[in-house]
Order: sequence, then C-alpha cells, then structure tokens
Amino acid sequence: MKLKWQISIIAVLSLSFPLVVWLAFKSLNQTFQDNMLAAADKQAQVIVNSVQQFHQDRVDELSGWIAGDLSLAQSNEVAIDGNLTEWEHIPWYRINHRMRFKIGRLQQQTHLVVEVLDNSVYTNLNNPADRIILALGETRGIKKITINRQAEGPVFNQLSDADFVAYWHEMATGYQVEIKFPDLTIKHLGLAAINHASRDSSVSFGHLIDEQIQLTPLFETNQKWQDFLQQITPDDGQLVIRDMQNRIYYQTENLLTEQQPFDWLTEIIYELAFDADQSDGNHFFGQRVSKRFAAGQIELTIRHTDAQMSLIQTFIQSISRIFLIALALLLGYFIYAMVLAWRIKRLNKTLQHVMDDKGHIQTALPSGHAKDEIGDLSRGMSSLLVQINDYTDYLKQLGSRLSHEMKTPISIVHTSLEVLHMEQPENEFVNRALSANNRLKFILNQLSALSRLKQTITETEVDTFEINAFIKDLTQAYQLNIKRLVFKPCKDDLTVLGSQELMAQMLDKLVQNAVDFIGPDDQIMLATEYREKTQEYVIKVSNTGSQIPPDHIDHLFDSLTSFRDKKSDQPHLGLGLYIVKLICEFHQAQVQAQNLSDPEAVQFSIIGKISPAP
Repeated sequence: MKLKWQISIIAVLSLSFPLVVWLAFKSLNQTFQDNMLAAADKQAQVIVNSVQQFHQDRVDELSGWIAGDLSLAQSNEVAIDGNLTEWEHIPWYRINHRMRFKIGRLQQQTHLVVEVLDNSVYTNLNNPADRIILALGETRGIKKITINRQAEGPVFNQLSDADFVAYWHEMATGYQVEIKFPDLTIKHLGLAAINHASRDSSVSFGHLIDEQIQLTPLFETNQKWQDFLQQITPDDGQLVIRDMQNRIYYQTENLLTEQQPFDWLTEIIYELAFDADQSDGNHFFGQRVSKRFAAGQIELTIRHTDAQMSLIQTFIQSISRIFLIALALLLGYFIYAMVLAWRIKRLNKTLQHVMDDKGHIQTALPSGHAKDEIGDLSRGMSSLLVQINDYTDYLKQLGSRLSHEMKTPISIVHTSLEVLHMEQPENEFVNRALSANNRLKFILNQLSALSRLKQTITETEVDTFEINAFIKDLTQAYQLNIKRLVFKPCKDDLTVLGSQELMAQMLDKLVQNAVDFIGPDDQIMLATEYREKTQEYVIKVSNTGSQIPPDHIDHLFDSLTSFRDKKSDQPHLGLGLYIVKLICEFHQAQVQAQNLSDPEAVQFSIIGKISPAP
C-alpha cells in the first residue's frame, strides 16, 4: 500500500474521536429527551382529564364554525377577486362531495369562500338557475342572501339592505364565490346550493333538513375557557386546543422567562445530528405532545429552560468545533501525505536517471539536507552512489592498468619463448606457450583499446550531419574490398546529432561482423528508414546465409561474449558488438538483432531520434 494511503487511513481513523463524542452525546441527549417526553406525556394526560371534565358542563362552548386568521397571510387586506392565495393556510369545511367552504376573519370583517362542483349550466333569463343561498344569523334576526350564477366577475348586489362584497369565479368543474361581510355581527351561518340541469330538474344540497337551511353557530372565544386553560398551562409551556382538522379553538402560553434567541444553524445541526426522528415529539426547543378528547385534540408544548437550551447549544457548538478541527487535521494529513509521496517520487525519479548520457553517476540527490528519515535515506543513497562511482571508475581504469602492468612481464616471457623456440623449433610445448602468449598480448591490447574507446566516447564532441550521405561515403570505401555490399537509402533526409567518427566505427564493427558470417554467394546490405510517426531513423545492416541461435540473441551485445563456431587465425573476444552497444547508448539509440526468414538472413537495426531542424 502506498505511503499516502497509509497516512490517509490514519487520518480517517483520527475522526473516530469526534465520532465517539458525538455518539455519546447523542445517547445522552436521547435519554434526556425521552425522559422529558415521558414527563410531558403524563402532564398532557392530566390536562386532558381536566379539560374533559371542564367541557362536560360546557359542551356547546367548543362547537361551531371556526374562522381562520387571514392576517397570517401577511396582508393588511384580502382582495375579493376570486384568487384564494390568502386562504391557503385555512382548511376547508366539507359539507358533502359537491360543496365545501372556508371562513376567515381580518380586521373586524368576516370572509367566506364557497365552492360548488357542477359542470351542467342551465340559463333562463326569466327564471333563476344555479344559485347559492346564504342564511346569516345576526343579533337582529336571520338574513337570507341569494347569489345567482353569473359570468366571471364581481357580484351585483340586488338587495339594498344586504351589505357585502362578492366575486363569482367560474371553474372547469363548477364555481367559487368569495364574499366579504363588513362587520362581525354574524353569529350563525347556513349554506345551500341549487343546481339546475334543465328547466324542470334541479338538485339542492348544503345545510338542509327537509329543504330548510340549518344554522350552525360561529365559534366565539369564552373568557372562562381562556382563564381555565391559562391556569392549567404548565410553566414554560404552551397549550393549544384544536378541532379534528387542526383549527385552533384556544391557545395559551405561560412563559416565566423570555426565551433567548438561538442560532438557526444550531437548530438545523441538532435536528440532523441528534433528532433524526421528527415524529417522536422531541424537538430542539422542547417536547410537543398531542392528545385527543371528545371535542378535538390538545397539543402541549413544554419548552426547555434557558439553562437546558444553553447546555444543548454548548454541546452542539463543542461537537461542531471538534469536527471542524478533525477535518482540518484530516486535510493536513492529506497534504502531508502528498508532500511525503512527492518527495519520495522525486527521489525515485532521480535514482532512475542517476547516470547521465556520458556515463557519469550523479551522486547529489534531493532531500539531502532534510533532517527526517527521507533525508537519511537520501544521504545513505548518495553515499552508496559515491562508492559505486569510485568502483566504476576503478573498473574503467582496470583494463589500461592491467595492460600497463602486464605489458613488461609478457614481453619478457615472449622474448624468452622466442629464444627458446629458435633453439628448439620442434618443441611442441614451446610452440603452445608462444601461441598462448601471443593471445594474451592480443587480449591486453583489446582491453586497452576498449578502455581508450570508453574514455573517447565520454569526451567526444557531437555535431549535426545527414545519415544517408554519411553512409554513402562509407559504402564507397567498403566496396573497394567488399564487392557484395549494397546500400539502399530512404528518400527522406535523416539529420541527426552525434559523432561521425563513432558512428563510422559502429558501422565498421557491424559490417566486419557480417563479412565474417557470409559465404561466396551471400550479400551484405545497408539500408536506412524514416519513421514519421515517432520521428525516428533506422539504420539496417543485414547479411544473408546465416542465422543467430534464438537463445543467443539476448546475450549478443554483452561484453566478452562470442558465439563463433568457425576457427580463425584472429582471436575474437566478443567486444565488437559490445562496442556497437556503447556507441548506440552514447547517441541515445537502440540496437536490435533479429533473424529474417525470406531470404534467410541476420539483420542488425540501430533506431534513434531525428534531430530537429536548426
């Protein structure tokens, strides 16, 4: 596993502390809230029993139509225009499946909306058709108002003593009528609608019994109820009595101290983190319990005291700070892991390219002055590279040193063997020793030449030249001694940056290697190729008549490796192709060997990059 992921796992595990704190506080808070909810539930049951007993002697005082508060729509005046936007928070009273209505009050005015479902329209100019009948019970008696169906728009008031404003609104499924009465003298209300499908067919529905409109009182608050509920409202509590459709009969509060304002963000965090179940009655501000009784339902809200609210807010703020600190630490861990990973990657990349184009080892590594473990690693690797560099320099000079140190003893041995051979020309052992000594002299000369070549390669200057013209000149020189050699250049200009002397020596080795393996009827071919896609040049040297064993190809360019089967007068140390490899590496090129099948041949390919035009 990568280092940055290991540190990241440790960073994520560091979040366990705030998580444990959160779980502990959540459990503590749940226990506290459940106990408070149980106490509120018992208190609500006591209140229900008291209200039930008080209601038994005053059944009629919790009945009738409840007018909704239109001031909640945040409007000083409700426009009578058929638009019911201001009425959205007030529930419908449903008479039957074809008729429903709403009642509201605003600034000492009574408002009414009636909706009737009817898609059959019958119109007769002489006789009234569809209509709504309102029966209003006032202190002076009962007043009946009839509103006939008409086109969309304000209703024309035909009665001089009827003081109201109305608007008729046609719908796809029927019609609506919005009405405003100027005062609160209305004490009872009854509604009826008559729909005509034809001249002789009509349907009546509404608050009707035996075709008579039945009046229902409008609910009016009673001071006795208000005082009674105020007495039984607990400290720091709110008591609301509603009907079955959540319309409010009475609402009382008993706040001993003014509630301190709290941060809305704190409430959101509390609801999300500590009160996921919104239906259990526990809330940020306290507990809320609902109980049903004969006339409706009672809703009791017990608010937390200032000390409880302060404690909850302090816990939430502390948990939030701990999480923020943990997240900041997590971010710091990630950044630190990325920095460590970057330093290690940079060190690894430097180690992969520690040897430059001239074969020199760069011993200076990044983070060498750092005081941490990566700095220790960098300094240790630098020390190792210094030792490797010294050992490499020693190996580079070993050939020339051996040649220098052994040249004199070998010359003495050679002179002695020649004298002995002159005295005993037929001595087989002397001849063998002289032959072995000659071979030893050749090996030392080759090692010395190889050392000089490596030194020459590191000090060689480069220039720009064109390969086709360069090989053409070499081919003309080769053809003086090798008649079966041909050159096939490509049509493109192949300009490279390199050393012509080293490139000529490389081709000499490849051509000489091909000459050693051809027969009387075989041929040597030089060719060039341009690879436009990769911007590379290819120099090919091939000869027919021979093949390389497949298991020898991978070791063909190793130092002191030779797979020649033929005996020759000139010994071979296997340095020719190794020198080719060294020259290719100097030119940042690759050398490959492969067998060809048609015709049977061996091909060496040098692949390098084209130099950009100056």
